[in-house]
Amino acid sequence: MHIVIPCATAPGHQCQAALERLELPHLRALLRALSPTGELLGTDSDLSPLTERVLSNDAYANGLIPWAALRAYALPLFKPSAAYGLVNPCHLTVHADHIAMQDPATLDLIEAESRALLMAMQPYFLEDGLTLHWLQADTWLVEGEALRGLATASLQRVRGQPVDRWMPRQDAARLVRRLQNEMQMLLYTHPINDARVARGAPMVNSFWLSGTGNLPPHPTPVLQATVENALVAPALRDDAVAWAQAWQALDTGPLAEMAAALKKNQAPGAAPIALTLCGSHRAQTWRQQPRSLWRHLSAAFNAPRPASILKTL
Repeated sequence: MHIVIPCATAPGHQCQAALERLELPHLRALLRALSPTGELLGTDSDLSPLTERVLSNDAYANGLIPWAALRAYALPLFKPSAAYGLVNPCHLTVHADHIAMQDPATLDLIEAESRALLMAMQPYFLEDGLTLHWLQADTWLVEGEALRGLATASLQRVRGQPVDRWMPRQDAARLVRRLQNEMQMLLYTHPINDARVARGAPMVNSFWLSGTGNLPPHPTPVLQATVENALVAPALRDDAVAWAQAWQALDTGPLAEMAAALKKNQAPGAAPIALTLCGSHRAQTWRQQPRSLWRHLSAAFNAPRPASILKTL
């Protein structure tokens, strides 16, 4: 059992203030019982956030974790030598000093709308040697040589956030920027958007490209873990109340279950238990490891409060 928690700490002032007031007894028990075994360091300007680096075993370059190729690998369409990317239909809003993306999860695209939009956009992508494949309503696959070596920012970086700093600027990304401009013009008058506006739903007026690249001949397996994303949305909004409530729910839910499993997980050969907490600058993993009695007693009496540890992430 391995649990990964993104946005375990949040940079916003409101969430930082709420951090001191968090009471997380099951997290505290786990941090006492488990041993810190490894960390990753990053910055809030990295294209690939720490959570994605953890899940990919930190085996790829910044902005080139090939999530799309990894998803394509299990599909009949997969070509071992091809490069892929993930396309997320989205709504961009132009403000006086920046462009922001509405969280794609709030679009509530249905399959029929999504497939119709993909069919409308496909000819434009094909002109640049890119082929779209439908995966699910809010996520498509794109295949093409132009995606090889093209570093892109994770959707996590722009979900509900300004996108300007994350737009790809390298020469190889010119066609992506042009396609985004063309799609804005195409989608503005598309019947699907007319119907969405009529019922009060946001338009789909652009797309975000991420997860680009190709698989090496012997790709590193991704981490087999459960990702608990409940903290992400309130952290991005700096909604301290919702973020604290999400932490409490994690503590009384998955972390309580992990703490209970840890007490039972003493049989030889039992799967080890691990917990990874991810912030903006640091991801730390704790694992179940054999301990001497002295180390066990020392950890029980000297373990810092969870808030102290979360502040270091």
